[in-house]
Amino acid sequence: MRQTTALTLAGGIALIASGVAGPQSLAAQGLTVTGYADFEAFVNGIGSDDKEFFFDNHHVNLILLGDITGDLYAAVEVEYEHAGEEIALEYGYFGYTGLGDVRILAGKFIVPFGRFNKDLHPTPINKLIGRPHGFSDIMPQTYNDVGVWVSGGLAVDEDNRFVFDIFAVNGLLGEDGGGIRGFRDNDRESTDSGRDDNKAIGGRLGIELPYVGFDLGGSIYHGKYAESELGEDLDLTLFGVDVAYVREGFELRGEWVRASQDATGGDLTKSGGYVQASYRVTQRVEPALRFSARSMPGEEDDRSRVTTGFNFHIGAAAIVRVDYIFNMEADGFETDNDAFALQTNILF
Repeated sequence: MRQTTALTLAGGIALIASGVAGPQSLAAQGLTVTGYADFEAFVNGIGSDDKEFFFDNHHVNLILLGDITGDLYAAVEVEYEHAGEEIALEYGYFGYTGLGDVRILAGKFIVPFGRFNKDLHPTPINKLIGRPHGFSDIMPQTYNDVGVWVSGGLAVDEDNRFVFDIFAVNGLLGEDGGGIRGFRDNDRESTDSGRDDNKAIGGRLGIELPYVGFDLGGSIYHGKYAESELGEDLDLTLFGVDVAYVREGFELRGEWVRASQDATGGDLTKSGGYVQASYRVTQRVEPALRFSARSMPGEEDDRSRVTTGFNFHIGAAAIVRVDYIFNMEADGFETDNDAFALQTNILF
């Protein structure tokens, strides 16, 4: 049963769009074209002399799903970010679904670590504007890579199941002791990378109990990210836990990630995560609240953030979000660091 496999981002967006926005389907080629777009207005540094007000066409993302033959399909997402200033392939892979509850995918994909990186970050799905602490400089969302991914599920009974994702990818790559966010975008190996033929491996194991609305998972990533001047391998290990409770319009989520990073100047430990709640009061009205924090090797780099949000669902395919963000640094909350954001996003 394909329904027992973990939901990919491509399938999730396409499923939403197919039900509410009527994407164009090219039946002769077995091709479905869909996607999403958003427009944002930001005010950063409220109360400071450096207050910044700007507009951003953050995403115009095109998603293509193609039936190739039988149980073989392809999924592609091309992203145009910041009014086209950044254009990139978010993912592009082949998938095989002819093994019952297991599917095999190969190509470039969003690495299935936790839930926010793989499933929850797209603006039509994310309940609040932006990413929480822990999913920028620790798990560097959106982290996509090239490799092989095996996904599947095992039914416990009629309602509940175990799900798993296993992957082998080129891996995050950067400088000795550097910031993890800068380790992305290494889609090809290179002779001077210092990684040689090393690959990163990892995955997620979870249990889903939809009857009670409960979802729990644990994720791991391990790979060589650099080589010291003495020729020693420097490894990066990520460990994460995610939990969710969803029931009758109420959604409560939490996720935590920890990075153990080898470095010549001393090993580094970084951690962060969030707790988030939202409630669909009516068909159109949905308030949301998120607290997120990170702990970095230097105390001056520790951060906390409280984001309060209001979501107005114009229709099933269009949402307006209004958020106020309280940013706290090591010295505590200061209005100089606050921000206000307005976002409209649509599925098509």
